[in-house]
Amino acid sequence: MRRLLIALALCLCAVGPADGAELSAAQRRGLEVALAEFHQHPPVQWAFRETSVERAADTPFPAGIFVRLEFKLQQTNCRKKDWKKPECKVKPNGRKRQCLACIKLGSEDRVLGRMVHCPIQTQAPQEPKERQEDQCSRVERAGEDPHSYYFPGQFAFFKALPPE
Repeated sequence: MRRLLIALALCLCAVGPADGAELSAAQRRGLEVALAEFHQHPPVQWAFRETSVERAADTPFPAGIFVRLEFKLQQTNCRKKDWKKPECKVKPNGRKRQCLACIKLGSEDRVLGRMVHCPIQTQAPQEPKERQEDQCSRVERAGEDPHSYYFPGQFAFFKALPPE
């Protein structure tokens, strides 16, 4: 019974938090990177604060840890340059954003790749879900040895091409 509880606890940690649960160190760092990236975009004028993390997962790879986060942001009463200040409070009627972030963290907190997508909640999605997933997959493979991935048929396909 004890082993079952330990396995369940480990599984829940890897999948991510429900409301009120703590993020792992890698997930917290990924969220910081995502927020910094979000606040660098020119159209953003106001600071936003994370209001909830819907899903969080981290996966270890040889080159580092891949973190995938789905979270919500809401506009604060501060300008975007002040987004880290604790006195920036969420505006009750501020704009809301639903975000997907894929971050690859290498050793010594080095960021190997990132993709942050945070449309305004009332907007229709501008990028198809497949494109976001494709970008996320590229981030996941960042820093990895490209020769370690073998896709069935890839070599036969390349050999079948006529010479140019």
